[in-house]
Parts: sequence; C-alpha cells; structure tokens
Amino acid sequence: MAKQSIPGIQTNGGGALKKFVGALVALAVLAMVVQYPNESAVWVKGILGGLSDLVSALVVFLKALTA
Repeated sequence: MAKQSIPGIQTNGGGALKKFVGALVALAVLAMVVQYPNESAVWVKGILGGLSDLVSALVVFLKALTA
C-alpha cells in the first residue's frame, strides 16, 4: 500500500460533502449575481484589478532580481 503524503487527509478524489459544499458555493455566487448584478461586477473588477497589481509587482520583482 502506498504511503500518503499527508497522513490522515484524503488527497485523491472528492467526497459527497466536498461536492455538496461546492454546489452550495456556486449557488450562492449565482444568486448574488442575479440579485445584485452591479455590485457583483464591482467586486469582480476589484478582484481582477488586485490580481493585475499582484502580477505587475511580481514582474517588477523578478526583473529586479535579474538586473
């Protein structure tokens, strides 16, 4: 029997609870988009803007390392 990399934690596949929680999260996000489309768009723009800033900062850092 192969050893697990993290003892006590199942790392292959997903159980019914994991799928159920994922479905609930997806349903909640869909409900928010349907009920509050403008606020949802603002949130997504903010998240994408933050990710863009993060990537830009990482690029600047890596360029500084190689300079």
